Amino acid sequence: MSPHSVTNEQLVQYLLAELPSEKAGDIEMHLRGCEACRQQVRRLQSLLDCAGRMAGVPEDEQIVESANRKVLLATKTQDKNPSRRGLEWSAAPFWRIIMSNRMTKLAVAAGVVLAVVLGLSLFTNSGTSSAYADVVARLHNARTLTYSLVTMTGVESMPTVRLDIAFKEPGYLRTATADGYITVVETTQDGAKGISLVPGTKSYVAFQMAHITDNPGKDPWATVEQLRTLPAKADEALGRRDIDGRTLDGFRVRETDATTTVWIDPRTGDLVRAELEFANAPGMNMILSDFRVDADLDDALFSLTPPDGYEPVQVAADISTVTEKDFIEFLRMWSRWTVDGTFPPIVYGPEIARIAVQMAREGKFGSPLAPGYDADQQKNIMFRGLSFMSVVPSGMWRYAGQNVSFGDPAVPIFWYQPQGSATWRVIYADLHVVEVAPDNLPK
Repeated sequence: MSPHSVTNEQLVQYLLAELPSEKAGDIEMHLRGCEACRQQVRRLQSLLDCAGRMAGVPEDEQIVESANRKVLLATKTQDKNPSRRGLEWSAAPFWRIIMSNRMTKLAVAAGVVLAVVLGLSLFTNSGTSSAYADVVARLHNARTLTYSLVTMTGVESMPTVRLDIAFKEPGYLRTATADGYITVVETTQDGAKGISLVPGTKSYVAFQMAHITDNPGKDPWATVEQLRTLPAKADEALGRRDIDGRTLDGFRVRETDATTTVWIDPRTGDLVRAELEFANAPGMNMILSDFRVDADLDDALFSLTPPDGYEPVQVAADISTVTEKDFIEFLRMWSRWTVDGTFPPIVYGPEIARIAVQMAREGKFGSPLAPGYDADQQKNIMFRGLSFMSVVPSGMWRYAGQNVSFGDPAVPIFWYQPQGSATWRVIYADLHVVEVAPDNLPK
């Protein structure tokens, strides 16, 4: 039974034991694999349980019919809201069927006022899910979008990275750290070009990336695409909670490997916070906040012209040729560069430039260049190695190489799941690689 072949009316009939045994069996099989329908069944069962407890109440048919009309009227009123019209759940079939069952008429008569006041939200979630649908529509149609992004690694010794993100149609992205490390990316016909500012050395990296696979889940666009492709209906309404001193309504969307939770201000209808979790990388979460949708963004924010006085570094890579070997060579070179033979603290994001400058100032590199590499080799190895992170699917990797020295074949430092693969690749501290099943990943 496909995910869309079960109607809400059939779920009600299933709970009321009004379906043939074969059809009921199909529903039971569907429920084992469909969390959304299981949630609907739990909501409906709550009402039926209430009806059972009220079975001894004397029946007043006039009150019942009056309640029926009031609830149907409330349902019709809600259906006039255009933002709710497209939602899959409709309250009308529920009430049409449930009012034909004598036992549940009593519960409806007793609870009609509460049901109307709550806008039938116990059964439909339409009262607050319209706010979610409105937010999603705004994100889908946004011409500009800004927010702050905090990446949690799940590894205690790894730094937490905070970036300010700005996106502008038709394909401009700007990331900035609090201390001025800025990267601007502009999409091209088959790739991207951009500039990264390194204020610590008064230099900038001008880069080009050709033949980037059209994969909306790849970095650096991952969180932008995650927001702009949210479905119009959430899988779960979390209710109202206090977060950072604000009362917010929560909604959760589950996809194949990612779970997105959004928190909306019930007074303004604005998106306040979004949380991204990845099933195969527990602890590697992203928290998005400080949203502005369709704000006026000056084109100068996305300029690829460096500030006066900055010295250039030119790099380029054909992304279709970047492989795991490039990433391993980057790790090898870095471990030779450091005095203690350790791997880089992080392998993703503009923060790595700031970290490299700071490490140089602290004398953690033996010389300006890694032994055995000239300047051109070093910059190209670094760029290709870090570009590999744009090939790895977002959220499907973990890095644990901080403070780990080259050499131990038993210590895993990086693991990832290639696009479309059922297995993962694990890189160890001596830089050999093992392919493992998801159940055997490092802890």
